[in-house]
Amino acid sequence: MEEKQSFGAYIRRKRQAAGLTQKELARRLFVTESGVSKWERDLSYPDVSLVPAICRELGISEHEFFTACDDDQAHVQARQAAVWRGVVAGCRQAFLAGCLIAAVVCPIVELSVFRRLGWSWIVLAAVALPWGWWAVWRFCGGHVLPLCMAFTSIWVFPLLAVIHRFTGGSWLIGVAYPLAAVGVAFLWAYFSCLRYLPAGPWLKAGVFALITAVASPVFNALCERLIPDIRQPWRLNYITFAALLAAAVILLAVGVLQERKQRNLSD
Repeated sequence: MEEKQSFGAYIRRKRQAAGLTQKELARRLFVTESGVSKWERDLSYPDVSLVPAICRELGISEHEFFTACDDDQAHVQARQAAVWRGVVAGCRQAFLAGCLIAAVVCPIVELSVFRRLGWSWIVLAAVALPWGWWAVWRFCGGHVLPLCMAFTSIWVFPLLAVIHRFTGGSWLIGVAYPLAAVGVAFLWAYFSCLRYLPAGPWLKAGVFALITAVASPVFNALCERLIPDIRQPWRLNYITFAALLAAAVILLAVGVLQERKQRNLSD
């Protein structure tokens, strides 16, 4: 049985045992470094929704998390965590049940009315996404977010093929797939920024705005090239790009100042 101690001291010791700095732990939990610092100094407590992620990163069980310290607030957190897990599990089960019902009911209704399957294939392809996410969460717990991103990136192309099968036309290969590929590339750029960029929220927001500033003219140019008779007003495109670029510069500047301020406080 571990000796009782304050919540902050326990978190700090387990973080150090895991070989993580405050910045590394904050990045993995998608919180600020100052937030982790406040936990370890007993100035605040993590949100109850973060408890499973904290336990995973520190290599401890939730029982250890709540019982290894004598802080009353930690025991309150334990009760809140139990409620939160129940809510999350209930929502997940309800969502998956709804997808399962849609996958069963839609084909039955369409067969009853039209005597053939058409748009139901689109429904079946669409509900494959949440079930795929569930499978990733259930069987690949160590890398849920990247694997869900990879599954989504692949899933969008069969979905477009199923929609094309139902609607017909010549838009799949020449229009839909190129636009989807570019969209997936920018989606991975956003995800990589959020997940792997070792920076605070202001800097990440600035990079997000910069990616969006690049994505907007790229998509507009690609649409004009691939889709006949589509011409976007160049002034609107210019204003949008300039506004996004200005927002990116401002957010990046604020982020740099925040990082310097945080570094000075750490020193």
